[in-house]
Amino acid sequence: MKIIFQLLKLLAPLLFAAVSMSAANFSFTGSFTTDDQEQIFDLSLTSATTVTFETLSYGGGTNAAGTVIPSGGFDPRLTWFQSDGTEIGSNGGPYCGSNGSFLGACNDAYFQGTLAAGSYFLALTQDGNDPNGDLSAGFSEQGNPNFTANGLCNQFCDSLSGNELAGTWAVDILGVNSANPATVVPEPATISLTGIGLSLLSLASRKRRA
Repeated sequence: MKIIFQLLKLLAPLLFAAVSMSAANFSFTGSFTTDDQEQIFDLSLTSATTVTFETLSYGGGTNAAGTVIPSGGFDPRLTWFQSDGTEIGSNGGPYCGSNGSFLGACNDAYFQGTLAAGSYFLALTQDGNDPNGDLSAGFSEQGNPNFTANGLCNQFCDSLSGNELAGTWAVDILGVNSANPATVVPEPATISLTGIGLSLLSLASRKRRA
């Protein structure tokens, strides 16, 4: 019995490592209140893996967690970045997949491809609020909370039908080792530049006093 216990004690770290390294699927849902919002996720891979990013916001469907997502959410865009904020790719559809269409159209976002081991960011925005490049550069419609407004439609306006859609969203991140709503992202370029400017001003002030 003692030998078995010792073997289990030795094998436990290896078993834990094997479990922690296994790829998994993650499903997220939420809602925007303005057109210019974004939701950032951080994710990680312990080895080169084929991953899938998919929205179910527009056409609805059943996500990887088995939850039925209603159709009628806004037209989404997904953009993925390296850990330093460098943009890798972006997709705003049109994608239907197994989710079906809404109002006769397919407007969900989708990506499937191989990513190397490492950490990444995935950004969800409304299509039209597109990346300016690196994640630190922000998105094209930041500060414009009703950029889709058109006629009687005030926000989340469908570019195809003109109908006002819901602010609800759903994202599946499949085949990764971890995925979570991001709490820390590369800081905006404007903040970085401000910090540099303040440092230079402080240095100049000290030189004048000297």
